[in-house]
Amino acid sequence: MRKLPSSRGFTLVEVLIALLVLAIVITTSLAVFVDRTRRLQEATETILAYQALSNEAEVRRRIAYQSLDTAPSFFVTDKTVLEPLQPYTTYVTVADVQTDVKNVTMLVRWRGGKRIARLAILRVNTGGTNLW
Repeated sequence: MRKLPSSRGFTLVEVLIALLVLAIVITTSLAVFVDRTRRLQEATETILAYQALSNEAEVRRRIAYQSLDTAPSFFVTDKTVLEPLQPYTTYVTVADVQTDVKNVTMLVRWRGGKRIARLAILRVNTGGTNLW
């Protein structure tokens, strides 16, 4: 009686399972990488929007209290920092909260209005100059 040669290597089932595991690992890694890239993009855009809001808040803080209602309803500062967010829109609203208190709200919208950054400051009529 003749002995059968011992088989070497992997069976087809073992190879298919190994390929399945490899495909799951690669797919998961790719999904994590894509999500990380998306979150990094959103964070960068948010930083740019809040930088522009901060710049505008500084300008609105220096406008004389009596002139707040007649100030433009768009950003008066340089909006170059917002260029990567194109197309975007900027708004500024002034609302009376109490006597001698106004709420100045600045807003940046981008990605078709899906992303919004908002900053509000309270201005109080202290009777002094526009610096304090």
